[in-house]
Amino acid sequence: MRKQSRSDEDLGVRYLRMALEYGRATRTLLDGNQCEAPFWQSVGHALELSLKSLLKKYGFDEMDLMHFMSHDLYGAELSYLRQCPDSQLISADASRLIRHLSDYHARLDFRYPCLFPVASLPDPADAERALAAHLTAVASHFGGHNP
Repeated sequence: MRKQSRSDEDLGVRYLRMALEYGRATRTLLDGNQCEAPFWQSVGHALELSLKSLLKKYGFDEMDLMHFMSHDLYGAELSYLRQCPDSQLISADASRLIRHLSDYHARLDFRYPCLFPVASLPDPADAERALAAHLTAVASHFGGHNP
């Protein structure tokens, strides 16, 4: 880990706020029965930002998060679990969702119609529920920011 690059702001909270915004967008898309690429992009990005918020809280530098973690959901989860091996913060459902979406999200498949995976995605309602529970748990860990 590098030395902290920006100590004047709580970037972990900023990552969390953005994750919560993507979570709300995910819910809106699900409610509108629009569960194609924008839905999955929002799910993936909410997971990414929530994991980065946890890593930032436990000492990771912002540049490490942007460059070394990039869009690797599974890598971010593993890095967090290495920092906090006894943590129960990432539920089994959230972990399954992270693993399911990690490769697609890292390759940016949800951004482009020609790359969008037409099969093998989880049920959108189940994914949204797992994401919402995950965001609620992470927000509670940060002192109760509203999901």
